[in-house]
Amino acid sequence: VCSSDLKDYAEPSRFFERTYLTGSLLDLASQVVRRLSGIQLETSAVFNMATQFGGGKTHALTTLYHLAENGSAADGWKGVNAILAKAQVPTVPKAKTAVFVGTEFDALEGRKAAGEPHRKTPWGEIAWQLGSEELFAKVARHDEQGVAPAGDVIREMLPSGPTLILMDELLNYVSTGRKIGMRDQFFNFLQNLFEEARARNNLALCVSIPRSDLEMNPDDQRDHDSIKKLCDRLGKAVLMSADKE
Repeated sequence: VCSSDLKDYAEPSRFFERTYLTGSLLDLASQVVRRLSGIQLETSAVFNMATQFGGGKTHALTTLYHLAENGSAADGWKGVNAILAKAQVPTVPKAKTAVFVGTEFDALEGRKAAGEPHRKTPWGEIAWQLGSEELFAKVARHDEQGVAPAGDVIREMLPSGPTLILMDELLNYVSTGRKIGMRDQFFNFLQNLFEEARARNNLALCVSIPRSDLEMNPDDQRDHDSIKKLCDRLGKAVLMSADKE
């Protein structure tokens, strides 16, 4: 990837200058902004991003990330006025954000860096991104033992203010985690997280499951269908591209 392409994604105002807000992207962004603003009517807590190859998933996730990370500083960027108008809110709320990518988080090794605790699980990684040492401490034992948090623990690992969690390529993580017994705990975590999001008015989750049908073995297909069923039951499906766009 050339440096100009990286800048297009990494620099928020530049990214929005080069972003065309399709109908589906405008709808998703406005609903997420609405939810982060504390409004539950005409929005959802969980969004299942259904895409075809090249369907704009990465672009959509980047859009949401920049909005939540920058809050009101995003109000003047190109196209954001349309998002605010559709959301019927005066400004973009600044939110705590976490990004979990199943192809980047190793199921066996987790993630570790100098000066940071070793995060072995998705819940440890998400808690760390949302609140560093303070929130990671709430799930440190669960992270160490590979047990999904629930109830008061999952509530304590989440900030009280506006929060956006982006989860991409979940099937890749499940497929590798299955071999070390993490599949069931990950499913428990997803369900607990989805339920907690639905109980709050300022927490939004955007989830992307797929990898290509051509790459799925029977276990992958079963787990794909299970995650999709969970998302359909507790969230809202969003088709990120259409032929005319």
